Order: sequence, then structure tokens, then C-alpha cells
Amino acid sequence: MDDEPMWAADHVVAPTPGSAITIPETANKFAIKGNHLTIVKGNQFNGRTKTDPHKHIHEFLGICDMFKYGDTENEAVLLMMFLLSLTGEEKTWLDELNEGTIETWDEL
Repeated sequence: MDDEPMWAADHVVAPTPGSAITIPETANKFAIKGNHLTIVKGNQFNGRTKTDPHKHIHEFLGICDMFKYGDTENEAVLLMMFLLSLTGEEKTWLDELNEGTIETWDEL
């Protein structure tokens, strides 16, 4: 039971062609550093029953708070990095949302 996903995966997966997350235009003014990507990917959430989504969000926000990209708002960094913090069924869930569904961190 530990390996069961939090949501039933017995349906046909039809990924959305574009991203559900709309990245703010300010994101074009900087690039995420490779070591920051590695840290986020090392703390991925897979949605298994023994994992805590609230803890994942708390840790994700803590990691992203360490990153500073000049005058860029932290929200742009959060939106860009969040997809990389998911794996497995959780990433599939996000990929299945309609393109442009999420425009702010609060919506996410």
C-alpha cells in the first residue's frame, strides 16, 4: 500500500500540449542556475501515500527562498521551478491540466 498513488491512475493520460503554468514575462530576464535545479530535483514529490504534500511545499519554498535572481520576483522563480519538483503521478496530474490554467503561485 505504501506505493499506491494518492489519486487513481486507472484512466487514459492525455497530456496538455502546453504547460498548465504560465511563466511571467519577467522570467525571460534570468536563467535558473544548474545547482539550483539539482537541489529542487533532489527534493521531488511523487504523491505516494506515505509522503506529505504540505511538507513538500514547505521544503520547496525554503529551497527557493535561498535563490536570488536580481530584481526578479520570487513568484516567477517558484512557478518556473515547481514543475521540476514533481515526479510520477504528481507530474502527470500537472501535465494533464489545461494550458495556462495557473498564472500565480496562489493559484498553484
